[in-house]
Amino acid sequence: MKNLSKKKLILFDIDYTLFDTDTFKKTKLRKHVLYKEVKEVLEKVSKFASLGIFSEGDLDFQKTKLLKTDIKNYFKEDFIHIMIKKDDEMQKIIAKYKDKMVFLVDDNLDILYKTKRLSPSIFTVWVKRGKYAKYQKPIDGFKSDAVIKTLQELISIVSAR
Repeated sequence: MKNLSKKKLILFDIDYTLFDTDTFKKTKLRKHVLYKEVKEVLEKVSKFASLGIFSEGDLDFQKTKLLKTDIKNYFKEDFIHIMIKKDDEMQKIIAKYKDKMVFLVDDNLDILYKTKRLSPSIFTVWVKRGKYAKYQKPIDGFKSDAVIKTLQELISIVSAR
């Protein structure tokens, strides 16, 4: 799980990817809930890939979500990247992992597009759920490497590469 020698790295967004943000908002920010498949998927993929976070938002607020849902231990601290705006840090973070096969899992197609432009070797996975999925228009000339509706589909995608 925390083995630095693993050549595959999966970077997850938090909101709408791991964390059920709609439930959180409906409960006035009181109920910290993951999508039902998340823990099982993290357990399985952590056997053959290192796991990290690539997420936007307030650092303490986002880390609280990882702690309250009891998944923070799946992610090595060195691989947790939480920033106010992903665009500002993207290039630096991508460069850090040039020796790994990186899978970027996000619900925001625009972030996947920008990442792919910076580093075509990154395998982009669009989790098509949440607020972005409902209103996302296609991006001319871009198609994510994989499109999934549940993280369960990620297991075979990562293990096959």
